[in-house]
Amino acid sequence: MTTEQIEIAKAFVNVTFLPGSWNKRFAQTMMIKATNSPEENISEKSNEWLYRLLYTYRRQIPRTYERYKDNQFCKKLSK
Repeated sequence: MTTEQIEIAKAFVNVTFLPGSWNKRFAQTMMIKATNSPEENISEKSNEWLYRLLYTYRRQIPRTYERYKDNQFCKKLSK
């Protein structure tokens, strides 16, 4: 994981998720990976969803969002 990815994953500690949601499970997986094995790489799809979750929960972690809001995946999904 890159330092950006680790910082974003660790920021999810302060986020309140809906119980049992996919977002919560994914964020917990990323937090565990960032803490226990940060040297492992994550897939492109996981990287994309990490930034999409950052956008989704941007109001709960505004400082982290401000740092990475220019990422291409840190925007509203277009349908």
